[in-house]
Amino acid sequence: MLRHSFFRLAGAFLFLLVAAAAGAQSVTVGNVPPSTSFGFDPGSVTVVDLSTPANASGFLTTATFTWSTSPCSAAAKIKLFRRNGDNLEFIAERGPFDVAAFTQTVVLSPSIPVQTGDLIGISRVVECGSPAAQDQGNPLGLVAFGGDVTANVAISTGTVTLDATLAVQAQGTVSEPGPGNEALVGVIPVVTSSPGVPPSFFRTLVQLHNPGTEAIAGRLVYHAAGTSGDPSDPSFAYSLGPGQTQSIPDLLPAIGASGFGSVDVMSSAGPSPVVLVRLFNDAGAAGTQGSTEEVVLPGDALSAGDTGVLVGPADTTLFRFNIGVRALGSGAVLEFTARNAAGAVTRAFSKSYSPDYMEQTSAAALLGAPLGSNDTVTIRVESGSAVVYASTTDNRTNDPNHQPARLVGSTAQAQARFDRISRRSR
Repeated sequence: MLRHSFFRLAGAFLFLLVAAAAGAQSVTVGNVPPSTSFGFDPGSVTVVDLSTPANASGFLTTATFTWSTSPCSAAAKIKLFRRNGDNLEFIAERGPFDVAAFTQTVVLSPSIPVQTGDLIGISRVVECGSPAAQDQGNPLGLVAFGGDVTANVAISTGTVTLDATLAVQAQGTVSEPGPGNEALVGVIPVVTSSPGVPPSFFRTLVQLHNPGTEAIAGRLVYHAAGTSGDPSDPSFAYSLGPGQTQSIPDLLPAIGASGFGSVDVMSSAGPSPVVLVRLFNDAGAAGTQGSTEEVVLPGDALSAGDTGVLVGPADTTLFRFNIGVRALGSGAVLEFTARNAAGAVTRAFSKSYSPDYMEQTSAAALLGAPLGSNDTVTIRVESGSAVVYASTTDNRTNDPNHQPARLVGSTAQAQARFDRISRRSR
Protein backbone atom coordinates (compact mmCIF):
# COMPACT_ATOMS: atom_id res chain seq x y z
CA MET A 1 0.00 0.00 0.00
CA LEU A 2 1.21 3.47 -0.84
CA ARG A 3 -1.36 5.24 1.33
CA HIS A 4 -1.83 5.70 5.06
CA SER A 5 -4.67 7.29 7.00
CA PHE A 6 -4.73 10.59 8.80
CA PHE A 7 -7.36 13.26 9.36
CA ARG A 8 -6.86 16.96 8.85
CA LEU A 9 -9.52 19.61 8.53
CA ALA A 10 -8.58 22.48 6.26
CA GLY A 11 -9.81 25.90 7.39
CA ALA A 12 -13.14 26.69 5.71
CA PHE A 13 -12.14 30.30 5.07
CA LEU A 14 -8.89 29.25 3.38
CA PHE A 15 -10.73 26.74 1.23
CA LEU A 16 -13.22 29.37 0.10
CA LEU A 17 -10.34 31.64 -0.88
CA VAL A 18 -8.74 28.85 -2.91
CA ALA A 19 -12.01 27.93 -4.58
CA ALA A 20 -12.75 31.55 -5.42
CA ALA A 21 -9.29 32.06 -6.90
CA ALA A 22 -9.64 28.96 -9.04
CA GLY A 23 -13.11 29.96 -10.18
CA ALA A 24 -11.88 33.36 -11.31
CA GLN A 25 -9.34 31.77 -13.65
CA SER A 26 -10.00 30.46 -17.15
CA VAL A 27 -7.91 27.31 -16.72
CA THR A 28 -7.93 24.91 -13.76
CA VAL A 29 -6.81 21.33 -13.25
CA GLY A 30 -7.25 19.26 -10.10
CA ASN A 31 -9.06 19.93 -6.82
CA VAL A 32 -8.42 21.00 -3.23
CA PRO A 33 -11.10 19.40 -0.98
CA PRO A 34 -12.11 21.13 2.29
CA SER A 35 -10.63 18.28 4.34
CA THR A 36 -8.23 15.37 3.84
CA SER A 37 -8.17 11.88 5.34
CA PHE A 38 -5.09 10.04 4.10
CA GLY A 39 -1.53 10.42 2.89
CA PHE A 40 1.12 8.12 1.43
CA ASP A 41 3.68 5.75 2.90
CA PRO A 42 7.26 6.95 3.51
CA GLY A 43 9.65 7.30 0.61
CA SER A 44 9.68 9.14 -2.66
CA VAL A 45 6.24 9.07 -4.27
CA THR A 46 4.35 10.66 -7.17
CA VAL A 47 0.55 10.87 -7.04
CA VAL A 48 -1.56 11.85 -10.07
CA ASP A 49 -5.19 12.99 -9.98
CA LEU A 50 -7.28 11.06 -12.53
CA SER A 51 -10.60 12.77 -11.90
CA THR A 52 -10.34 16.47 -12.65
CA PRO A 53 -8.51 17.16 -15.92
CA ALA A 54 -7.76 20.64 -17.24
CA ASN A 55 -10.97 22.36 -18.29
CA ALA A 56 -9.30 24.35 -21.11
CA SER A 57 -6.01 24.99 -22.85
CA GLY A 58 -3.82 27.75 -21.49
CA PHE A 59 -0.95 28.40 -19.10
CA LEU A 60 -0.80 27.36 -15.46
CA THR A 61 0.78 30.02 -13.25
CA THR A 62 0.05 28.91 -9.66
CA ALA A 63 -0.70 25.69 -7.79
CA THR A 64 -2.37 25.04 -4.44
CA PHE A 65 -1.86 21.83 -2.46
CA THR A 66 -2.38 20.30 0.98
CA TRP A 67 0.53 18.60 2.82
CA SER A 68 0.31 16.45 5.93
CA THR A 69 2.83 18.39 8.00
CA SER A 70 4.79 21.64 8.01
CA PRO A 71 7.48 22.92 7.63
CA CYS A 72 9.29 20.75 5.07
CA SER A 73 12.20 22.05 3.01
CA ALA A 74 12.22 21.43 -0.78
CA ALA A 75 9.73 18.59 -0.37
CA ALA A 76 7.10 18.92 -3.10
CA LYS A 77 7.10 19.04 -6.90
CA ILE A 78 4.09 19.92 -9.06
CA LYS A 79 3.79 17.82 -12.24
CA LEU A 80 1.61 17.74 -15.35
CA PHE A 81 0.75 14.65 -17.39
CA ARG A 82 -1.19 13.93 -20.58
CA ARG A 83 -3.23 10.72 -20.56
CA ASN A 84 -3.04 8.41 -23.57
CA GLY A 85 -5.00 5.25 -22.76
CA ASP A 86 -3.20 3.49 -19.92
CA ASN A 87 -0.17 5.77 -20.30
CA LEU A 88 0.57 9.07 -18.60
CA GLU A 89 2.88 11.16 -20.77
CA PHE A 90 5.09 13.42 -18.66
CA ILE A 91 4.76 17.09 -19.70
CA ALA A 92 6.56 19.25 -17.14
CA GLU A 93 7.38 19.78 -13.48
CA ARG A 94 8.11 22.74 -11.22
CA GLY A 95 9.81 22.72 -7.84
CA PRO A 96 10.85 21.35 -5.45
CA PHE A 97 8.89 23.75 -3.24
CA ASP A 98 9.25 24.37 0.48
CA VAL A 99 6.17 23.44 2.50
CA ALA A 100 5.39 26.31 4.85
CA ALA A 101 1.71 25.59 5.63
CA PHE A 102 -0.70 22.68 5.53
CA THR A 103 -2.42 24.24 2.51
CA GLN A 104 -0.44 26.71 0.44
CA THR A 105 -0.16 28.26 -3.00
CA VAL A 106 3.09 28.33 -5.00
CA VAL A 107 4.08 30.14 -8.19
CA LEU A 108 4.81 28.01 -11.26
CA SER A 109 7.71 29.75 -12.97
CA PRO A 110 7.93 29.60 -15.88
CA SER A 111 4.24 28.93 -16.45
CA ILE A 112 3.27 25.49 -17.78
CA PRO A 113 1.40 25.17 -21.09
CA VAL A 114 -1.59 22.89 -20.62
CA GLN A 115 -4.14 21.34 -22.97
CA THR A 116 -7.75 20.42 -22.24
CA GLY A 117 -7.76 17.03 -20.52
CA ASP A 118 -4.25 17.19 -19.01
CA LEU A 119 -3.79 15.86 -15.46
CA ILE A 120 -1.98 17.22 -12.41
CA GLY A 121 0.25 15.35 -9.98
CA ILE A 122 2.44 16.02 -6.98
CA SER A 123 5.65 14.34 -5.78
CA ARG A 124 7.30 14.01 -2.38
CA VAL A 125 11.05 14.10 -2.96
CA VAL A 126 12.36 14.30 0.63
CA GLU A 127 11.27 12.40 3.71
CA CYS A 128 9.05 15.03 5.34
CA GLY A 129 5.27 14.91 5.41
CA SER A 130 3.09 13.64 2.60
CA PRO A 131 0.75 14.73 -0.19
CA ALA A 132 -2.82 14.57 1.08
CA ALA A 133 -6.08 13.20 -0.30
CA GLN A 134 -9.73 12.76 0.66
CA ASP A 135 -11.70 9.50 0.68
CA GLN A 136 -15.13 9.34 -0.95
CA GLY A 137 -14.16 11.88 -3.56
CA ASN A 138 -14.19 11.70 -7.35
CA PRO A 139 -15.07 8.29 -8.85
CA LEU A 140 -11.95 7.93 -11.03
CA GLY A 141 -9.74 8.67 -8.05
CA LEU A 142 -5.96 8.88 -8.19
CA VAL A 143 -2.91 6.75 -8.93
CA ALA A 144 0.30 6.61 -6.86
CA PHE A 145 3.77 5.56 -8.02
CA GLY A 146 6.87 4.91 -5.98
CA GLY A 147 9.61 7.40 -6.84
CA ASP A 148 9.86 10.82 -8.44
CA VAL A 149 8.27 10.21 -11.86
CA THR A 150 9.97 12.29 -14.60
CA ALA A 151 9.05 10.26 -17.70
CA ASN A 152 6.13 8.42 -19.26
CA VAL A 153 4.55 5.87 -16.97
CA ALA A 154 1.73 3.31 -17.29
CA ILE A 155 -1.21 3.71 -14.91
CA SER A 156 -1.29 -0.06 -14.53
CA THR A 157 2.16 0.05 -12.87
CA GLY A 158 0.86 2.28 -10.07
CA THR A 159 -1.63 1.87 -7.21
CA VAL A 160 -5.06 3.21 -8.16
CA THR A 161 -7.42 4.48 -5.44
CA LEU A 162 -10.99 4.99 -6.66
CA ASP A 163 -13.47 7.45 -5.13
CA ALA A 164 -10.70 9.73 -3.84
CA THR A 165 -9.62 13.33 -4.39
CA LEU A 166 -5.95 14.34 -4.46
CA ALA A 167 -5.51 17.72 -2.77
CA VAL A 168 -3.69 19.62 -5.51
CA GLN A 169 -4.96 22.13 -8.05
CA ALA A 170 -3.27 24.47 -10.55
CA GLN A 171 -4.73 27.64 -11.99
CA GLY A 172 -3.90 29.92 -14.88
CA THR A 173 -5.02 31.76 -17.98
CA VAL A 174 -4.55 31.74 -21.73
CA SER A 175 -1.59 34.10 -22.08
CA GLU A 176 -0.61 36.53 -24.77
CA PRO A 177 2.75 35.89 -26.48
CA GLY A 178 5.76 37.36 -24.74
CA PRO A 179 8.99 36.44 -22.91
CA GLY A 180 7.32 36.83 -19.51
CA ASN A 181 4.62 34.22 -20.19
CA GLU A 182 6.54 31.34 -21.69
CA ALA A 183 7.29 27.72 -21.01
CA LEU A 184 10.14 25.57 -22.32
CA VAL A 185 8.61 22.85 -24.52
CA GLY A 186 11.68 21.60 -26.40
CA VAL A 187 15.42 21.91 -26.93
CA ILE A 188 17.22 21.85 -30.28
CA PRO A 189 20.64 20.60 -29.08
CA VAL A 190 22.71 22.20 -31.85
CA VAL A 191 22.10 24.79 -34.56
CA THR A 192 24.67 26.40 -36.82
CA SER A 193 25.26 28.78 -39.66
CA SER A 194 29.02 28.73 -40.13
CA PRO A 195 31.86 27.45 -42.30
CA GLY A 196 33.36 24.06 -41.50
CA VAL A 197 36.37 22.33 -42.99
CA PRO A 198 36.76 24.03 -46.42
CA PRO A 199 34.81 24.19 -48.61
CA SER A 200 31.88 23.25 -46.36
CA PHE A 201 29.29 25.66 -44.98
CA PHE A 202 26.75 24.30 -42.51
CA ARG A 203 23.23 25.65 -42.03
CA THR A 204 20.10 24.76 -40.03
CA LEU A 205 16.69 24.43 -41.67
CA VAL A 206 13.71 24.60 -39.30
CA GLN A 207 10.06 23.89 -40.08
CA LEU A 208 7.29 24.67 -37.59
CA HIS A 209 3.81 23.13 -37.84
CA ASN A 210 0.66 23.74 -35.82
CA PRO A 211 -1.26 20.43 -35.75
CA GLY A 212 -4.10 21.75 -33.61
CA THR A 213 -7.32 23.70 -34.01
CA GLU A 214 -6.22 26.81 -32.09
CA ALA A 215 -3.57 29.43 -32.81
CA ILE A 216 -0.16 28.97 -31.20
CA ALA A 217 2.74 31.35 -30.60
CA GLY A 218 6.15 31.44 -29.02
CA ARG A 219 9.86 31.97 -29.68
CA LEU A 220 12.95 30.05 -30.74
CA VAL A 221 15.61 31.41 -28.36
CA TYR A 222 19.24 31.02 -29.49
CA HIS A 223 21.98 30.42 -26.92
CA ALA A 224 25.51 30.72 -28.30
CA ALA A 225 27.97 27.94 -27.51
CA GLY A 226 30.40 28.50 -24.66
CA THR A 227 28.04 30.57 -22.50
CA SER A 228 25.07 29.96 -20.20
CA GLY A 229 21.80 30.77 -21.93
CA ASP A 230 19.51 33.61 -20.90
CA PRO A 231 15.83 34.30 -21.79
CA SER A 232 16.93 37.65 -23.27
CA ASP A 233 19.21 35.97 -25.84
CA PRO A 234 18.40 36.56 -29.56
CA SER A 235 15.18 34.90 -30.69
CA PHE A 236 12.83 34.23 -33.59
CA ALA A 237 9.11 34.75 -32.86
CA TYR A 238 6.60 32.35 -34.40
CA SER A 239 2.82 32.57 -34.66
CA LEU A 240 0.86 29.84 -36.46
CA GLY A 241 -2.81 29.44 -37.18
CA PRO A 242 -4.52 26.02 -37.12
CA GLY A 243 -2.83 23.65 -39.56
CA GLN A 244 -0.26 26.26 -40.65
CA THR A 245 3.39 25.41 -41.41
CA GLN A 246 6.30 27.84 -41.52
CA SER A 247 9.77 27.21 -42.99
CA ILE A 248 12.98 28.98 -41.93
CA PRO A 249 15.70 28.08 -44.51
CA ASP A 250 18.63 29.14 -42.29
CA LEU A 251 17.66 29.80 -38.68
CA LEU A 252 20.58 31.79 -37.30
CA PRO A 253 20.60 34.58 -39.93
CA ALA A 254 16.83 34.85 -39.38
CA ILE A 255 17.58 35.45 -35.68
CA GLY A 256 20.42 37.84 -36.51
CA ALA A 257 23.17 35.50 -35.35
CA SER A 258 25.87 33.21 -36.71
CA GLY A 259 28.24 30.54 -35.43
CA PHE A 260 26.74 27.64 -33.50
CA GLY A 261 24.87 27.00 -30.29
CA SER A 262 21.53 25.57 -29.16
CA VAL A 263 17.89 26.72 -29.23
CA ASP A 264 15.10 26.63 -26.67
CA VAL A 265 11.61 26.18 -28.13
CA MET A 266 9.38 28.40 -25.99
CA SER A 267 5.58 28.35 -26.06
CA SER A 268 3.59 31.42 -25.00
CA ALA A 269 0.12 30.65 -26.42
CA GLY A 270 -1.37 27.26 -27.14
CA PRO A 271 0.42 23.92 -27.24
CA SER A 272 3.89 23.25 -28.63
CA PRO A 273 4.46 23.25 -32.40
CA VAL A 274 5.77 20.24 -34.28
CA VAL A 275 9.41 21.16 -35.03
CA LEU A 276 11.48 19.57 -37.80
CA VAL A 277 15.22 20.41 -37.87
CA ARG A 278 17.72 19.57 -40.61
CA LEU A 279 21.46 20.23 -40.28
CA PHE A 280 23.13 20.30 -43.68
CA ASN A 281 26.23 21.20 -45.64
CA ASP A 282 25.26 23.74 -48.31
CA ALA A 283 27.24 23.02 -51.47
CA GLY A 284 25.44 25.65 -53.53
CA ALA A 285 24.62 24.45 -57.04
CA ALA A 286 25.85 20.97 -56.07
CA GLY A 287 23.01 20.64 -53.55
CA THR A 288 23.01 19.78 -49.86
CA GLN A 289 23.98 16.87 -47.62
CA GLY A 290 22.68 16.56 -44.09
CA SER A 291 20.57 14.78 -41.49
CA THR A 292 17.47 15.33 -39.37
CA GLU A 293 17.96 16.34 -35.74
CA GLU A 294 15.44 15.37 -33.06
CA VAL A 295 14.01 18.10 -30.85
CA VAL A 296 14.36 16.93 -27.23
CA LEU A 297 11.50 17.39 -24.76
CA PRO A 298 12.77 18.60 -21.37
CA GLY A 299 11.59 15.35 -19.76
CA ASP A 300 13.51 13.29 -22.33
CA ALA A 301 16.96 14.68 -21.51
CA LEU A 302 19.43 12.46 -19.69
CA SER A 303 18.91 13.07 -15.97
CA ALA A 304 20.60 12.07 -12.72
CA GLY A 305 21.30 8.33 -12.71
CA ASP A 306 20.83 7.91 -16.46
CA THR A 307 23.58 6.54 -18.70
CA GLY A 308 23.90 7.16 -22.43
CA VAL A 309 26.39 6.00 -25.03
CA LEU A 310 27.88 7.44 -28.22
CA VAL A 311 29.43 5.14 -30.83
CA GLY A 312 32.44 6.50 -32.68
CA PRO A 313 33.07 6.20 -36.43
CA ALA A 314 33.81 2.83 -37.98
CA ASP A 315 36.84 4.45 -39.67
CA THR A 316 38.35 7.54 -38.05
CA THR A 317 40.49 8.26 -41.11
CA LEU A 318 37.33 8.88 -43.14
CA PHE A 319 35.12 10.59 -40.54
CA ARG A 320 35.66 13.29 -37.92
CA PHE A 321 33.77 13.01 -34.62
CA ASN A 322 32.57 15.87 -32.38
CA ILE A 323 30.75 15.58 -29.06
CA GLY A 324 28.17 18.13 -27.91
CA VAL A 325 26.56 18.78 -24.52
CA ARG A 326 23.63 21.07 -23.73
CA ALA A 327 22.90 21.31 -20.00
CA LEU A 328 19.36 22.20 -18.97
CA GLY A 329 18.23 24.71 -16.36
CA SER A 330 19.73 22.96 -13.33
CA GLY A 331 23.14 22.43 -14.95
CA ALA A 332 24.77 19.00 -14.99
CA VAL A 333 27.72 16.96 -13.78
CA LEU A 334 28.64 14.27 -16.33
CA GLU A 335 30.99 11.32 -16.01
CA PHE A 336 32.63 10.39 -19.34
CA THR A 337 34.15 6.95 -19.95
CA ALA A 338 35.93 6.17 -23.24
CA ARG A 339 36.44 2.57 -24.33
CA ASN A 340 38.31 1.08 -27.24
CA ALA A 341 36.72 -1.39 -29.66
CA ALA A 342 37.73 -4.28 -27.39
CA GLY A 343 35.90 -2.72 -24.44
CA ALA A 344 38.91 -1.60 -22.40
CA VAL A 345 38.57 1.75 -20.61
CA THR A 346 41.00 4.30 -22.02
CA ARG A 347 39.85 7.47 -20.26
CA ALA A 348 37.43 8.35 -17.43
CA PHE A 349 36.68 11.74 -15.87
CA SER A 350 33.86 14.01 -14.68
CA LYS A 351 32.97 17.48 -15.94
CA SER A 352 30.56 20.12 -14.63
CA TYR A 353 28.32 22.30 -16.82
CA SER A 354 26.56 25.46 -15.69
CA PRO A 355 22.80 25.92 -16.33
CA ASP A 356 21.74 26.19 -19.99
CA TYR A 357 25.36 25.87 -21.13
CA MET A 358 26.23 24.37 -24.51
CA GLU A 359 29.51 23.21 -26.00
CA GLN A 360 30.53 21.16 -29.00
CA THR A 361 34.14 20.08 -29.43
CA SER A 362 36.17 17.34 -31.04
CA ALA A 363 36.24 14.05 -29.18
CA ALA A 364 40.01 14.39 -28.93
CA ALA A 365 39.74 17.81 -27.27
CA LEU A 366 37.09 16.63 -24.80
CA LEU A 367 38.77 13.33 -23.94
CA GLY A 368 42.39 14.44 -24.13
CA ALA A 369 43.22 11.88 -26.84
CA PRO A 370 41.73 10.93 -30.20
CA LEU A 371 39.26 8.07 -30.49
CA GLY A 372 40.15 4.99 -32.49
CA SER A 373 37.82 3.32 -34.96
CA ASN A 374 34.75 1.79 -33.25
CA ASP A 375 35.60 3.35 -29.88
CA THR A 376 32.69 4.41 -27.67
CA VAL A 377 32.00 7.09 -25.08
CA THR A 378 29.64 6.38 -22.17
CA ILE A 379 28.09 9.32 -20.34
CA ARG A 380 26.62 8.96 -16.85
CA VAL A 381 24.68 11.88 -15.36
CA GLU A 382 25.81 12.37 -11.76
CA SER A 383 23.47 15.34 -11.17
CA GLY A 384 21.23 17.69 -13.13
CA SER A 385 20.15 16.95 -16.70
CA ALA A 386 21.60 17.42 -20.17
CA VAL A 387 21.26 16.55 -23.83
CA VAL A 388 24.37 14.79 -25.16
CA TYR A 389 25.01 14.09 -28.83
CA ALA A 390 27.71 13.44 -31.40
CA SER A 391 28.26 14.86 -34.87
CA THR A 392 29.98 12.55 -37.35
CA THR A 393 31.10 14.20 -40.61
CA ASP A 394 32.48 12.56 -43.74
CA ASN A 395 35.93 14.05 -44.47
CA ARG A 396 35.46 13.53 -48.21
CA THR A 397 31.97 14.98 -48.75
CA ASN A 398 31.38 16.99 -45.53
CA ASP A 399 28.11 15.08 -45.10
CA PRO A 400 27.11 15.49 -41.40
CA ASN A 401 25.23 12.99 -39.24
CA HIS A 402 23.61 13.76 -35.87
CA GLN A 403 23.72 11.02 -33.19
CA PRO A 404 21.89 11.53 -29.87
CA ALA A 405 23.32 9.65 -26.91
CA ARG A 406 21.39 6.41 -26.60
CA LEU A 407 20.02 5.44 -23.20
CA VAL A 408 21.47 2.24 -21.75
CA GLY A 409 20.45 0.35 -18.63
CA SER A 410 17.08 -0.99 -17.57
CA THR A 411 15.53 1.48 -15.13
CA ALA A 412 11.80 1.92 -15.62
CA GLN A 413 12.13 5.66 -16.14
CA ALA A 414 14.90 5.23 -18.71
CA GLN A 415 12.90 2.61 -20.58
CA ALA A 416 9.77 4.78 -20.60
CA ARG A 417 11.74 7.73 -21.92
CA PHE A 418 13.39 5.53 -24.58
CA ASP A 419 9.97 4.22 -25.67
CA ARG A 420 8.62 7.76 -25.89
CA ILE A 421 11.52 8.97 -28.07
CA SER A 422 11.30 5.88 -30.25
CA ARG A 423 7.59 6.44 -30.92
CA ARG A 424 8.23 10.04 -31.96
CA SER A 425 11.08 8.96 -34.27
CA ARG A 426 8.98 6.42 -36.19
